[in-house]
Amino acid sequence: MRSLYIALLVFSVGCGPADNLVSVTGTVLNDDKPIQGATVAFVGNNGGTYGTGITDSAGKFSLRAAPGQNKVAIAKDDVPSGPPPSNNPEDQTMGTPEQVAKAMKSAPKPLIAAKFGNPDKSGIVIDVKPGMTPMELRVSSK
Repeated sequence: MRSLYIALLVFSVGCGPADNLVSVTGTVLNDDKPIQGATVAFVGNNGGTYGTGITDSAGKFSLRAAPGQNKVAIAKDDVPSGPPPSNNPEDQTMGTPEQVAKAMKSAPKPLIAAKFGNPDKSGIVIDVKPGMTPMELRVSSK
């Protein structure tokens, strides 16, 4: 009986084009320049529906969002290059204060101001409707 309920729930929620989500496209500009690799999230239905996308080399994104008012979050960190973290448990000790300070200096830094990463603080609200034209979302590093 429980599996029947779950199957009916999945069927009623839907997926794909019949899910009532709307295609949204646009460009993210950070300090008036396109930014690659930024995560764009549309939060609709009072937090009940999330649509996410990643910007390409031209700052363009594509996602599917709930119709109506969506709060938007945009984030990107500067991920330092170098070897990946070790999976060896012996290598995962705290280290000396100097090693910790060095690690903190090389930790990822936000390339977009932190407020834009929070949909409740970004100040970006989009009224999502079918047939929307591509939009331009402007953020800043400060």
